Amino acid sequence: MTHTEDIETIEKVLKGDTEAFSEIIKKYQNMIFRYVYSKFYNYDEAQDITQDIFIMAIEALNSFRRESKFSTWLYSIMVNYCKNYHKKSRRYNTIPINIARGEDEYELQLPDERQKPEDEIINSDSLRIVKEEIDKLPDDYREILLMRDIEGMSYNEISQLLKINLSNVKVRIHRGREFLKNRLFSRGLI
Repeated sequence: MTHTEDIETIEKVLKGDTEAFSEIIKKYQNMIFRYVYSKFYNYDEAQDITQDIFIMAIEALNSFRRESKFSTWLYSIMVNYCKNYHKKSRRYNTIPINIARGEDEYELQLPDERQKPEDEIINSDSLRIVKEEIDKLPDDYREILLMRDIEGMSYNEISQLLKINLSNVKVRIHRGREFLKNRLFSRGLI
């Protein structure tokens, strides 16, 4: 589906054909899922977040002004959603415990200190180290490397999304890669 086809599909959705949005979902769900999973490393959580992002996109579709590609607009929704979700989830990880007293039932949030199966996989030394070092990168470098190297976005798309010029995009990508390479070298990974 090209940019023009995206626009045509969006027009159908805005005219009431909400089923047409499934074409958008089919085209972009893998990209969004990969990005979300790379942020949270939890399969079920990544699926839920991916679904939430599409819900947000369809609800905000009338605000898409066609000044940039639809994929860039959708990517910005995804990045912002993940940032906000990450901020909320960093405050506390809890698990709900239901308590029944008579006919009343209460939900109590307790700290979740269990190790998740995904965490065991991430704890393999090299993967854990790479993730740690990517997470330690300054925000500008981390985001731009995810956009370019994980999502395969073009330099122009990144430039539009971040509202920075093309040469600045290239410089940040180069510096981010060098920064990461040096950090991995100092940890003995390369």
